[in-house]
Amino acid sequence: MGKFQKLMVFWFGIIYLFPHPLLAQTIYTTQVKVIHATTGSSRIDPGIKHLVQEIESVFKYTDYRLIKNKQMALEKDETGTINLPGNRTLAVTPVDMANNRITYQIRIEKNQAPVFQTRVLLKNHNSITIGGPQYKRGVLLLNVKGDVR
Repeated sequence: MGKFQKLMVFWFGIIYLFPHPLLAQTIYTTQVKVIHATTGSSRIDPGIKHLVQEIESVFKYTDYRLIKNKQMALEKDETGTINLPGNRTLAVTPVDMANNRITYQIRIEKNQAPVFQTRVLLKNHNSITIGGPQYKRGVLLLNVKGDVR
């Protein structure tokens, strides 16, 4: 085997053994906060105090309690799931990144049957809060934050 062929075999071996640094996937750091919102009292969970002004500009609730907070490192088209109250599952999938905006596919299933599905276009490093299903005299709000570096 000549010098050129040995060099080619060497580089193919390096690429095969260590593909991730050379062919790195985009990682979508996705944080989901599940919030139980009700009216009546005026209690705000300290873990979401910074979100309340944004939430109250869209939703008219007075009591906000953080019930789940999950961060996931997802690749494009990889689905992260979160168990929700009432035998529900939230599925979040980053499907595209263009013009500094992330497109997420968001789906809620109950007993493995789809009950809600939407796509959101989210500016990178920002969050959006969407209304979810009714729960215990209130509603579940889903705050989704996306970050690609």
